[in-house]
Amino acid sequence: MKPVMLLDRFYNKYIIKGTLVAETPIHIGAGEESLDPIQTDNSVIKDVNGKPYIPGSSIKGALRSYLETLLLSGVDQRFKACLIVNDPCLGDEDEVEKIKRIYQEEKRDRDLDLIVAEEIYRNLCDVCRIFGNPYFASKLKVDDCTLKGDAHLSIRDGVGIDRDTGTAADGKKYDFEQVDAGAQFEFCMSVDNLEPEHEELLKLMVKVLESGQLRVGGKTSVGLGCIRLIDTRAYKIEPTNFRSYLMEGLKEEMRWQYV
Repeated sequence: MKPVMLLDRFYNKYIIKGTLVAETPIHIGAGEESLDPIQTDNSVIKDVNGKPYIPGSSIKGALRSYLETLLLSGVDQRFKACLIVNDPCLGDEDEVEKIKRIYQEEKRDRDLDLIVAEEIYRNLCDVCRIFGNPYFASKLKVDDCTLKGDAHLSIRDGVGIDRDTGTAADGKKYDFEQVDAGAQFEFCMSVDNLEPEHEELLKLMVKVLESGQLRVGGKTSVGLGCIRLIDTRAYKIEPTNFRSYLMEGLKEEMRWQYV
């Protein structure tokens, strides 16, 4: 049986760095409504210094959704995806019962946790193996993207829609804050212990980011949230250069040619 790359030891680490450029304005709401009548109804999320940023979770979620849609459409038969909310790959009762039986039948085995983890991993689709699910931790991490330089913020009007009639609802006019196009953000994404065949999926994610097709935040249906990755630098850390990476950081000889 083919060995699996869990997270119990170091096999490899991929690091993708670069700059995210807002191709269109971005609105990622702070989730709070101001009580000040002169303030905007929905401001963008800001860091402790009052500067807007893009949460890594927003980019990770957008990447996962894009990858799920692509693979479920059958464009590459080598890889499988599930609908993590509606139809998870490890949602079948027989599969869950099988894992429970392993605990019962091999409870004296000192490597029981590893045995169960391997069984769970083998039952996951390719997307869940990278992005995680309720049974397995994510291998992929996206740091919060902090602002490079300055960004211009502007206020935009919005209108609430009546769900029954599909028309503008009375008294539902509001405004929201947006980061204008042209803003730039630091980008860093890493993946630990990536299976060799999943390199293709990581390449695809990088290409999607570079293409400018990915959208993050709210109001994407009206054209907001389009981001593009530029000045991409990709690295691959392996056991042979892991010590050098820890002691001296990323170096040119660690570059990963993902193209």
